[in-house]
Amino acid sequence: MNIPFVKMHGNGNDFVIIDNSNINLTFSNKKILQLGNRNFGIGFDQLILLESSSKYDIFMKIYNCDGIEVEMCGNAARCVASLLFTSNKKNKVKIETISSVLSAQLFKNGQISVDIELPSQDKKYFSLSKEIDIGNIDFSNLHPFLKGGILVNMGNPHIVFIVPSLNAFNLGLFGKNIETNSLFKNKINVEVVEIISDDNIKIHFWERGVGLTLACGSGTLAAVYACYKKKKCSSRVKVALSKEEVTVSINQNILSLIGKAEVSFLGEFFYEQK
Repeated sequence: MNIPFVKMHGNGNDFVIIDNSNINLTFSNKKILQLGNRNFGIGFDQLILLESSSKYDIFMKIYNCDGIEVEMCGNAARCVASLLFTSNKKNKVKIETISSVLSAQLFKNGQISVDIELPSQDKKYFSLSKEIDIGNIDFSNLHPFLKGGILVNMGNPHIVFIVPSLNAFNLGLFGKNIETNSLFKNKINVEVVEIISDDNIKIHFWERGVGLTLACGSGTLAAVYACYKKKKCSSRVKVALSKEEVTVSINQNILSLIGKAEVSFLGEFFYEQK
């Protein structure tokens, strides 16, 4: 059978989105790897399955391109919200994931805000293999810039490093080593941040199970929160990404990610029923 999908992206962080609420498809790890392959499949950072929610507008299942289900994705939520705004004819929706409930709002200028209540930062959410200070993690054995790492839980685990210059640091050389380090039993997402000014930062991303990506919504929130916690930035920050800027604001325990979501194309793929 042919399965329709929407290919979307948030600042280059791209997704294949399938409405699974009525067809109830299951995807094996092998099938996700095939679909996610950028040469022989459709290609994506994450596969998004939309399912019914008993409490909210939709339930969003998220699979990285390595086939592993993950807890949260802020940019995917922005894309899903954009679809819901069109189909449901309203400008506010709530999206459920396995770890969070995200509130999204459409503004008149086409920008979409995704809000998340800051999850608990308890050490247990990082599945660490040993006791360690989660606000000062040292990987300087890999590179001198990789010290003072800060763990942040955004419904999924992140480690954030504030570095002097992104131009002087190649995350692609070290991301895999950090992601898969034995300290992190369930692996980890990695962000490196350069502070431009009190209200302007740049970020590079290494996503768990994906690798280098052009953007990451939860990673953006984690990075800004880490900088704010370290008193390196204000509570409202512009973040320069590969394609355009997004804005992050922090209001007490609510973090908001504001940016655009774009449709790349519509398509179908063949799903073999067994």
